Amino acid sequence: MSPLHPPATDRDEFEARLQSLFGDKLRPVEESFETISQFKDGSFAMGHLGLMLYTNGYNVRGTSTHHPNGLVFHDGENLFGVGYFSKEDHPAKHLHIVAPKGPDRVAAVASFVAAVREAGLARTTVYVRHLSPSDHALFLAAGFEPVSKDPWHPVAPEEDETHPNRVYHLEEILEPEAGGGLRVRNLPGETNRKYKSKNRLAHRRFENFLARNDHLDFRVLPYGHSAAETAKARGIVEGYFAARREQGEVVGSTPEDYRALITQRPGGRNERDYFAYLGSLAVTGGEEVPVMFFAGERTAEHRASLYCTMSMRFPERLTGIFKDPTGFTAIPQYVWLTVFKKMWNQGIREVDAGGSEVKGLDDQKRQLGGRPEKTHWVVC
Repeated sequence: MSPLHPPATDRDEFEARLQSLFGDKLRPVEESFETISQFKDGSFAMGHLGLMLYTNGYNVRGTSTHHPNGLVFHDGENLFGVGYFSKEDHPAKHLHIVAPKGPDRVAAVASFVAAVREAGLARTTVYVRHLSPSDHALFLAAGFEPVSKDPWHPVAPEEDETHPNRVYHLEEILEPEAGGGLRVRNLPGETNRKYKSKNRLAHRRFENFLARNDHLDFRVLPYGHSAAETAKARGIVEGYFAARREQGEVVGSTPEDYRALITQRPGGRNERDYFAYLGSLAVTGGEEVPVMFFAGERTAEHRASLYCTMSMRFPERLTGIFKDPTGFTAIPQYVWLTVFKKMWNQGIREVDAGGSEVKGLDDQKRQLGGRPEKTHWVVC
């Protein structure tokens, strides 16, 4: 009896046609880690995890059964990610080009799109995303058009690049202590005046929460991609999105977007080449409750990107384990600062946490101390 296979999706058929056009120039992301590493330049999406996130085939609006971690195009000199997704509430799918790099990146993207269209594919708008301001200008000068011609979403026209990436300069957030540890400091500068002490006070509030709940042990450990760990990470991500849906509409992202980051180990070594952590609250002599999953990657010698930064900050979802929940809601800032400390100890001094679909998420990142660095989309 032959094994059962899931039915082919329209993305499967599209990707098969692409591979017939481009051959070995188009490869699965997980088979291209060494090549991708050669193009890392400190920009947010150019990493193993970054390309898996933005080309992923787990997305319900563009499911790939053969290449769930996405595809990457490399012609020997230029490289970019390749995805295929529909907009929310629209069945038609669109080719996505992600983070093009290389000396002839504009011409390489233009040639790729022209070949796809000549083959009768990609009749809809093509989106090119994760462009620096200078690359945005280059693509516009070459005849590509602003995303305003066909916004991706009415609320978030450039999805999570609608609001700027937020980059944390860790020397502004942490300072070494005499004993060798790291202290959370007030944020410097007039722009941070209204919330300069927010990180430090939130860190203290969560420490006080732990002191009041001395039967709990807060643990943040390197993520190892075991079956048990992936189940916990999926639970955190799905719980996070469920809680956000209860608070209002979720724009853009879905839990499935993060499946590749949870299941596929990137190249290199954790806490050196990439940074993935699973955190829990352990009850003395009892259960261990997962409460955070972070995943990021070193993109330059002293710079890293964080692609997944989820913590379970809703005490009503963790009933029965607290003596006193006061201060528990400070867990997001505490987790961020804990991970920042771990990254500092590995030589990271700048952390790009990406952009946001809506202002509320951007405000949270801004008040943590992130400086704005805008990236852009173009269409053709």
